[in-house]
Amino acid sequence: MPSRRLQNLVALNLALAGGLAALWLSSPVKAQPESNSPPTGRGRGEYLMIGSTVPGSNVSLIQVLDVSNQELITLKWDQGRRAYVVSGYRSLGGDRNQKGER
Repeated sequence: MPSRRLQNLVALNLALAGGLAALWLSSPVKAQPESNSPPTGRGRGEYLMIGSTVPGSNVSLIQVLDVSNQELITLKWDQGRRAYVVSGYRSLGGDRNQKGER
């Protein structure tokens, strides 16, 4: 016959497992917001990255195009910081809506 201590440990583990199962089954997890709730923040984007250099120098650039939100940023490698720094931003949707002369 198992000792009283072993029975208590088995009972405690069963209680903890039951509590965990109840918590897991009672709270549904949603990765996407509800369709009737207002959007928060920016929309999910599709990105295109283009690497380049400045002619006549050794500056490395990356252009990141967010196709979904119609935005373009340019990142320049800063050797002193050893990191990319934003050096330009363009809203392509805003450019498209401007009246231009050609």
